[in-house]
Amino acid sequence: MLAAQLMFDGIATGLVFVILAAGLVIIISTSKILFMAYGVFYTIGAYGTWYMVHYFSLPYFPALVIGVAISGIISMLSYILIFRRLMAAEGGGFLATLIGSMGLSLILTQGGLLFYGTIPRSIPVVFKGTIHPFGLNITNDKLALVVMGVLITLFLFWVYEKTRLGRSMRAVAYIKEAAALQGVNTTVINMLSLGIGCALAGFAGGILAPSYGINPNMGNNVLWTVMLMVMLGGMDSLPGAVLGGLIIGQILSFGQYFLGSTVQIYMFLLIGIILFFRKNGLLGRGVDVGI
Repeated sequence: MLAAQLMFDGIATGLVFVILAAGLVIIISTSKILFMAYGVFYTIGAYGTWYMVHYFSLPYFPALVIGVAISGIISMLSYILIFRRLMAAEGGGFLATLIGSMGLSLILTQGGLLFYGTIPRSIPVVFKGTIHPFGLNITNDKLALVVMGVLITLFLFWVYEKTRLGRSMRAVAYIKEAAALQGVNTTVINMLSLGIGCALAGFAGGILAPSYGINPNMGNNVLWTVMLMVMLGGMDSLPGAVLGGLIIGQILSFGQYFLGSTVQIYMFLLIGIILFFRKNGLLGRGVDVGI
């Protein structure tokens, strides 16, 4: 029974990590930017949702939509104002965009501290109560995380595989020059990939806020875990993001129960061993992502 409980908790956490990892994979594989500011947009989505609930008394779901929109809009503006020019640098601009993303992270982090302060915040639990199927102890808010995580993941795969936007993103990710020759506006696709990826980060922050609270460092704390997930699954693979997120969710759930905080050390070691034998990750195809 304990194993089933830990497994469910790992799935709930892992599906949120799947959303985060999928957003970062879209950014890295399409735009070729190792986007070190990604964690900040996780924080922006959470605080944007909190602001709408606390100051404007909006219901949670409209507030969540606005928080996600804020994350997406700020990221697209950052592409237009910063990264579009940096990507035109000689050699593809990888180093320039990496430094630019680190600078953006510092600016947004410090600006956020001035805007919403250093005090941890919380959003009232939206889905109250607990159910006990098969003797498990499942809170309704975690069940909601599972449902929303599954729905968003399925929708994301549908967009990426079946829509014109998704095909354009995959074409730019594979060979940008060939995609441009076929009439794909690579600048717009890069901007949209950054917007969609950061909107997913903001969504993850917003749906976790009622269950786990909000603090100014939450984005920095989650960034490296998401980076590990993406490396584990494959930096160019959306299915790899799903696999990596679910694996990390289970490792953290079981590891924190049996090993405590030292689970982070063992997680790093395990992923390091896997990457030693699978340099492109578990499902990575070895497509050049500019790194």
